[in-house]
Amino acid sequence: MKNHLSIILVILLFTNCSDKTDFQGIEPLTTKINTERTANYNEAKNAYFGDFHIHTSWSFDAFIYNVRTTPDDAYRFGKGEAIPHVSGQPIQLQRPLDFMAVTDHSEYLGVMMQMKDKNNPLSELDIAKSINDPDPAVSKKAFGKIGFSMATNWPYKELIKRDIIQNTWVKNVAAADRHYEPGKFTTFAAYEWTSSPAAYFNWPQYARNMHRNVIFKGGKVSGMPFSSFDSQNPEDLWKWMELQRTKGIELMAIPHNANISDGKMFAPTTNDGDKMDVAYTESRMRNEPVAEVTQIKGTSMVHPALSPNDEFADFEIYQYTLGRSVPRVESQPKGSFVREAYKDGLAIAQEIGGNPFKFGVIGSTDCHNGASNIEEDNNIGKSGVQDPTPEIRLSDMKSGERTRKGAVGGVAGVWAKENTREAIFEAFQRKEVFATSGPRIKVRFFASWDFDTLNFEQSNWDSLAYELGVPMGGDLSKNKANASKAVAFVMTATKDGEGANLDRIQVIKGWVDKDGQTQEKIFNVVWSDNRQLGADGKLPAVGNTVDVKTATYANDIGAISLQTIWTDPEFDASVPAFYYLRVLEIPTPRWTTYDAAELGVDLPTEVPATIQERAWSSPIWYQP
Repeated sequence: MKNHLSIILVILLFTNCSDKTDFQGIEPLTTKINTERTANYNEAKNAYFGDFHIHTSWSFDAFIYNVRTTPDDAYRFGKGEAIPHVSGQPIQLQRPLDFMAVTDHSEYLGVMMQMKDKNNPLSELDIAKSINDPDPAVSKKAFGKIGFSMATNWPYKELIKRDIIQNTWVKNVAAADRHYEPGKFTTFAAYEWTSSPAAYFNWPQYARNMHRNVIFKGGKVSGMPFSSFDSQNPEDLWKWMELQRTKGIELMAIPHNANISDGKMFAPTTNDGDKMDVAYTESRMRNEPVAEVTQIKGTSMVHPALSPNDEFADFEIYQYTLGRSVPRVESQPKGSFVREAYKDGLAIAQEIGGNPFKFGVIGSTDCHNGASNIEEDNNIGKSGVQDPTPEIRLSDMKSGERTRKGAVGGVAGVWAKENTREAIFEAFQRKEVFATSGPRIKVRFFASWDFDTLNFEQSNWDSLAYELGVPMGGDLSKNKANASKAVAFVMTATKDGEGANLDRIQVIKGWVDKDGQTQEKIFNVVWSDNRQLGADGKLPAVGNTVDVKTATYANDIGAISLQTIWTDPEFDASVPAFYYLRVLEIPTPRWTTYDAAELGVDLPTEVPATIQERAWSSPIWYQP
């Protein structure tokens, strides 16, 4: 009984000791806007690729691994410049990105760097002296205390004073403005809200990932970030976001790593376990129109246990909760993966009239080097001294954690009229976005009742597709005029110009059947190399040209582009459904194979030697 009382006391202390930020009197910051059309403006929209999830030394968990890059360094890297790396060698993208957001953690934002500065009063704090101690054991213990304070929502009050965080945030916003070049390279003021609800008496073994990246459109930006020290409940974050909109500030939150949320990210209840209502679903979708579904800490689209008939479901699965225990505590699949959430959303909508999981999808990296780690053959690692070189990365493979963690991140794709803050942000709001596991595959997806006259020989087919139908992220409804038709889908995929050819386009369909049970089916719709579809709907493998010893492959299989107009042969006009695309590349070497070839050592046996990179469109929802 005594132990139980002690636990309750600790929980009460942790719950009530956190000082909330006083947002009164904090004025919005003014940032750049674009009012003139740029040179590449296109009504039928262009594809742009970027990274909405990058950390620098201003994040505590990057700083502790000797990362010293700044937001300015990160933006220079995104533009194609070389920047410093903890390996001692400069790092550089093979091709620049189109847009980027630095998303340093709002909790202790920039404080570690300030404590390192001997001229800063923060360096005199006891915790700072421990962090800066030359004895690694002392320093490591101090960093552990910082992590504990975040997970338990019990911050060091002297490190979260308003002026300390606010001054760093102002510099963060200024860096984004400094590197914004409308039409060429677009930046967004942003940060990560890092809610990781823990079982207090079990830390550091177990905490759930509920993190969101908060992205500001521009023009006006909040003068201070809302952190998980203010609340670990995402519904409180949404309330704060709604308040910002009353000040003329446009923003959105992007959840990530549902795969390590232990079923909490896409639970069919509110954060407190209550039943959802329509107001909840509308608030969630207004504030979180998009989710990040692939990155360095794994892919959150689908899990083999939830979709056992999907031959491509087992893709870079990393399924452990946050914490430092060895072995890691596993995260339960149910409630943690996107496809199941889409299906659950349909069922919830039938019950209450609102769908809480009607979001689009993107990829990003979550790289903590101040850089985007998106190229399998140009791996810069994730977190400073943890994994900067092939030797360290491969020697760490047997630790268990890296065995199933993808070491390179994803990419956010967007269809926008031009490369500006306004156009890209608005594309996110309407969910005309897509995710890739790294390559810059272009994916388009439309649905309509009236594609009878459309064909790809028309030079303006894309403009007609917008005129006649709805793009990815949209809704299609039945009406009397099309009561006798089946919906048709236009889809195209074009390979990364410097990457691998394409294997196939698949349509993933989900619906709720007459008995109220959620269902899914995968259709192989268009593919390369004249293969024949089997009676079971399965398609033979495209082949494999990878030479694992040299980590090379040949583009003499697969297709440069794939396109078709497809009608669902099982369409039922009375049944709500969603449809999205999955595009597969031909097999290419995985990062581990590139590392092994560079070192001239045997391949690690813990992971596949090859990978089929892929892209996912946002869904189109059909409602009778």
